[in-house]
Amino acid sequence: MKFSFGFFIIFLINFNSFSQKGQSQFVVGEIYVKVKAINAKTIKTNSKTVVISEELPFLSNIKASKNITKAEKPFLNLKNKDLNNIIRLKVSESQNIDDLIAQLKDEGYYEYVEKIPLRSIISTPNDPSFATQWSLTKINAPQAWDVNPGGSNIVVAVVDNAIQTTHPDLAANMLAGKDMSSELDFDPNPPNDNFSHGTHVAGILSAVTNNSIGIAAAANNKVKIMPIKATPDDGNPNSIYYGFEGVVWAVDHGAKIVSLSWGGVGYSSAEQDVMNYAFDNNVIVVAAAGNDNNAEPSYPAAYNHVISVASLDANDAKSSFSTFGSTVDISAPGRSILSTLPTNTYASYSGTSMATPLVASCLGYLWSCFPTLTMAELEILLKSTADDISSQNPGFDGSLGAGRVNLLNAISCANENIDQLSLNISPSRFFCVGDSAIIAVPFISGANYSWKLDGNAITGTDSSIYAKNEGVYSLTISKNSCIKTLISKPFVYNLLLSESPVADPKISMYCSGIPDTLKALSPICSFPEFYQKNYVGPTVGYDGYDQSGDDMTILLQNTVGLIDSLEVSITWQKKDGGGAISCGTVDAGGIPYNEEVSFKILSPSGQELILVSEGTYARGLVTSGEVTTVFKNSAPSIGSNSLPASGSFAPQSSFAILNGENANGVWKLLPSDNSFLDPLCVSGFSIKVYTNAHLSTNVTTWWDNATGGNLISSNSELILSNLPVGINEYFTQNQCTGLCPSPRTKAEVYIKNTPEIVGFPKDDILLTQAQAQEIMYSTNIQVSKNASNLYYVSGTNIYSQNFNYLISSSPPLRSPVSFCNTANYGLLAMGCTGTVLWSNGETNQGVYLQNINNEYQITATCQQAWNCPVPSPTTFSFFKANANQTIDGIVDGNLTQNTFAKKLTSVQKIIPTTNILYQANESILLSPGFSVKAGNVFTAKIGGCF
Repeated sequence: MKFSFGFFIIFLINFNSFSQKGQSQFVVGEIYVKVKAINAKTIKTNSKTVVISEELPFLSNIKASKNITKAEKPFLNLKNKDLNNIIRLKVSESQNIDDLIAQLKDEGYYEYVEKIPLRSIISTPNDPSFATQWSLTKINAPQAWDVNPGGSNIVVAVVDNAIQTTHPDLAANMLAGKDMSSELDFDPNPPNDNFSHGTHVAGILSAVTNNSIGIAAAANNKVKIMPIKATPDDGNPNSIYYGFEGVVWAVDHGAKIVSLSWGGVGYSSAEQDVMNYAFDNNVIVVAAAGNDNNAEPSYPAAYNHVISVASLDANDAKSSFSTFGSTVDISAPGRSILSTLPTNTYASYSGTSMATPLVASCLGYLWSCFPTLTMAELEILLKSTADDISSQNPGFDGSLGAGRVNLLNAISCANENIDQLSLNISPSRFFCVGDSAIIAVPFISGANYSWKLDGNAITGTDSSIYAKNEGVYSLTISKNSCIKTLISKPFVYNLLLSESPVADPKISMYCSGIPDTLKALSPICSFPEFYQKNYVGPTVGYDGYDQSGDDMTILLQNTVGLIDSLEVSITWQKKDGGGAISCGTVDAGGIPYNEEVSFKILSPSGQELILVSEGTYARGLVTSGEVTTVFKNSAPSIGSNSLPASGSFAPQSSFAILNGENANGVWKLLPSDNSFLDPLCVSGFSIKVYTNAHLSTNVTTWWDNATGGNLISSNSELILSNLPVGINEYFTQNQCTGLCPSPRTKAEVYIKNTPEIVGFPKDDILLTQAQAQEIMYSTNIQVSKNASNLYYVSGTNIYSQNFNYLISSSPPLRSPVSFCNTANYGLLAMGCTGTVLWSNGETNQGVYLQNINNEYQITATCQQAWNCPVPSPTTFSFFKANANQTIDGIVDGNLTQNTFAKKLTSVQKIIPTTNILYQANESILLSPGFSVKAGNVFTAKIGGCF
């Protein structure tokens, strides 16, 4: 059932200066008026005829009332006072009917005053020699009957021109009926064979099956026909005069489904009231979409709470005549359909008139099989088990409803409890690159599952799957005779990334006993409360589906977060006179037909939402002028039959369906004006989006890998202890609410070996012999730099305790040290809490090395109690500049390193802040693994040793 309206065209014929609507589209000389409830106290509920002087005294006051020849309550109903307030008036001078309408509206006693649309049957006679019921085979009806023969009978009303109740292929399934042209006439039979349409429809609906004559029907004898004649004997057999009166009668007399194979263009508030009445009383209405081969809605099929049916040929292609469009709910065979005719004959007709009773027959049969289903569940069962016919109908995607009815699918899937399944998506179909969402349905024992992405098979045979890529996912579930395909809305990557945090590296000694703490500083998540953009362009006029320009669009970009709420603003005016290109002219000053106006909005994800339906606004006496209507969920609804006004109102389709979607993309406004000569002029359009990023908060996390890996901590600080010697890498990430996680920032913890060895050229050491002795006999020493860039050695001597001496004005060197001729160096081993044992046998904190003239290595080992695994000795190396040399390791802060070689290859990692010189006679190669961070002074040059 629809809760939206589409577009339609009214072709004007024989209009005059006093009329906006072509008279040929309406019942001549008749109108509907609906009396406001406050003025309806005098209306009696026990008589169809209205005594104007008693029941409508205010009607007697107007000048044109003398021309009223008949007044009656077309929908006399003791259960529904609202329908009792609708009066059908007939006037003697039909040429003055517009004057009467104007006078009635001036009185202010009526919710609406409108002409009565003329409805016509919409089938076409076809070759009577075609005698096969291909339609039942096409929808797999015989197989369905084998699965479930059906239960209790369902009453389905056929409201049509007439029905032969005594036809030998119908009589056994007939109930008592009604002729709506007379209050006391209960004979729905045709006066002659020209009234054949209703009998043909009835045969498709419920011809007697297994009676050895004629034809069968999809209902398998589980539908009883309530025949209702809506055309008087002296009327045109191709016109329907009292169709909506027939619907009300059917509802009041026990029908569960009503089949309507007629219609036409033009909206009527009274007719929508009747559809509402049927819906409120749990009666399903099925109607023909139309035979106009266009997307213009036909009524009643396009009303709210009506299942609209399109027609298909034997190859599942849209019948050439069939109406299509967004208001169609489902399709069924409708060409060359053999059925009953008066008197006691058969013929094949074509039209959506034939497809409609077939759908009504299927619904009746299904309800018989599953009587506990609600109306909504029954409709879902029919639609969700329909066959996909998109490949047979290129260019008609979304215009033929849910597909072609498959009765076997519907029966089988309901038997297997598959009919109500839907795809469940967690957490959202908007996800970040590298993440995934879970798509799942409840597990059905014995069922087979087949998944596709954008129509291509993907791995997965379970009831759930991880969606990792963009696109449309579909799942086909099959069990026994049940085959059901569920299709997702598009999955889309959220490409909005949070900003990365900043994290400084840390340097520590091995097994220091002091925790190492890495700190991440994440940018604050601060985003606007909303994002708004206005349409920029000309006014667009709409009139009877003609329009002066393209529909208005707005492109939203760089919106942060996912939709939390939405506001749509439209500035518009309904004018009298002119057409779609007349928005720049002055209003003609006559009646603006506001009820013709409707608005929809199309989201970037392809969801179409109704803002206001046609028939909502009341016809005015003069234009309401330009108004700005703002649609938002928190506002009150637009009152029925109210005049256009500026302000905030709730949309008919809640915007909540868009919550959690990405707002970026093209938003399109879809206005409609469903009749000619009174344009709708839209001059403004804006979108205002509130996202979940407005109150966004940071979540900082730590990982053990640059991508993927394991989550270590969800805190801005990462506390570590007892790390191994070398560079330990960790990665921090920031995520703001509504955005994807940032790229990860690497933070390194460099753990120096213990002891740490630094070297000073002997000539640079500014110590006395006594100071040198104190250093060598110290229990712990450290080298530091003061504000004047002078380097001090400090520590604790086993004899004199604390000391602090200037050792050099040049920074210490890290291993390896290269030299040109002979090297003389003093080495200091730092970080030990016990004795330092050098590989040359000395046991001091420092050692002097003299006259080194070739490659040389010395190691130092801490002799202390360890709470961690005992580390390897620390090595300090020397090499001559005339050799080829490869150097590696880490060069950390506050150091100078000059490296000389013949050919130099480096894979060193250089950490701030250092001063590095690479100098080689022949070549310098920086190999993979080499890195130098910002903040260093790094020089590489070709040249001899100095």
